[in-house]
Amino acid sequence: MNQSLITFSTELKTKIVLELLHGKPNLIEIATQYGITVENLSMWKQQFLANASQIFETQRSKKALKRRVETYVKENKKLTVMVEKVMTERDVACRTLQSLSIAHNRRLMNARNHTLEKKQREIIALDYLLIS
Repeated sequence: MNQSLITFSTELKTKIVLELLHGKPNLIEIATQYGITVENLSMWKQQFLANASQIFETQRSKKALKRRVETYVKENKKLTVMVEKVMTERDVACRTLQSLSIAHNRRLMNARNHTLEKKQREIIALDYLLIS
């Protein structure tokens, strides 16, 4: 006959272990009452006692975590402002490039036009490809 696996919530495990720590009833009686093996109940008790000190560290940890979150929120706001500024500059540059006529761009890209530096001609050609 298959026995179904019974799972206990954290709250119930805590209640059972605290009952065990009070000493009334004993380990075997509590295990029988809740349908738990003595080994599992002993393991829960060991885990509980091993981690009990964390209860007192919780407040300190919460404060430290809150300070870190506040720092990250401030940094996030600064980065958001920077991103918005860069996006605005990009939008202005794109509108400016789109406002230039194709004929004007072709004249500027003419390789015989020696008034532009080689790097300038490369940039204009690249922009022309992006626009068309």
